[in-house]
Amino acid sequence: EVFDKAGIKPTDVQVVELHDCFSANELITYDTLGLCKPGEAHKLIDTNDVSYGGKYVVNPSGGLISKGHPLGATGLAQCSELVWQLRGWCGERQVPNCKYALQHNVGLGGAVVVSLYKKADLGSSSKHVDPRKRVGYNPATEAREVTDQEVDSVRSKQSSDFMARL
Repeated sequence: EVFDKAGIKPTDVQVVELHDCFSANELITYDTLGLCKPGEAHKLIDTNDVSYGGKYVVNPSGGLISKGHPLGATGLAQCSELVWQLRGWCGERQVPNCKYALQHNVGLGGAVVVSLYKKADLGSSSKHVDPRKRVGYNPATEAREVTDQEVDSVRSKQSSDFMARL
């Protein structure tokens, strides 16, 4: 459904972050998302088509296992990874020529979210400022603690007034 609405095919996607809570779930999801014909997910593995140099790069972030499967944060981590991939920020794990990215996430109770991302065309806009310059580092390749000062710099005035009343 997401591909129909976007007017593209699964083969147009370069990178996928999918809910790999179990190895079997990853395989089932390949054909459910249309990355292969039903029952042929194993062929993507056999031909190395779900890694760098293949048709797709699946879970370049390392997937849920690498993160300890953080409930609630999984979808946000996937979203961040895909945005960073489309922006070209991922350093050694960067998927080349990334134009489309696909996210698949399963929540508690069986809720499933499938989202498709497209690389932004910023053209030659002089108003665009690379966010890495604003924060002073690349969040796709370096983790840093967020300081109170940084939080305050982006907090809305309403929020600040509310926090002061507490």
